[in-house]
Amino acid sequence: FILLLTMRSSGINAEYGGPMSSKYQGSVPCTQLHDSEAAMMEQLHQTWISDEAETATQASEELDQMLRDPGKLNELLPIPLSQLPHHTMRQLCFLMDPMVAVGADFTAFAAKIGFCTTYIRYLKALDIKKNSPFEEVLSVWQDSAPDTTIGDLLYLLNDIQRMDAVEKLKETYSIE
Repeated sequence: FILLLTMRSSGINAEYGGPMSSKYQGSVPCTQLHDSEAAMMEQLHQTWISDEAETATQASEELDQMLRDPGKLNELLPIPLSQLPHHTMRQLCFLMDPMVAVGADFTAFAAKIGFCTTYIRYLKALDIKKNSPFEEVLSVWQDSAPDTTIGDLLYLLNDIQRMDAVEKLKETYSIE
């Protein structure tokens, strides 16, 4: 937007890059730009790219800080866990159900929210073709703490370093 305003105020057509004319507005191709106009356009473009990169970096840093603070995540996503869309639940189960030798699967998540070892062993014994252990964990967690939010889920998935699951939630709720 700033680029467009600057270009128009300096007499450069944003669509074609040529000098503006009231009669032939937008009819001069880019190849006929004066050297000074081309240089100014390049400078504006570079400034815009630099500003965009800086803004994206700041937003990323803010989100990283937010992912470490459950209070801020609950402000961002105060949605009850019970309202997690079905398709997102299925995708999270697909990511979290397979047990992995090293890393965080549904067992690490269950341990993180305080499930006892006996219950985690029970979850491991479930036939994942019929029952999702991760869905079971979320269901029991939601029943035992009805005020649990999507923000809480996002915080814990980040805490156990399941960035694939974090990305899926960020995608679902349009968080960048």
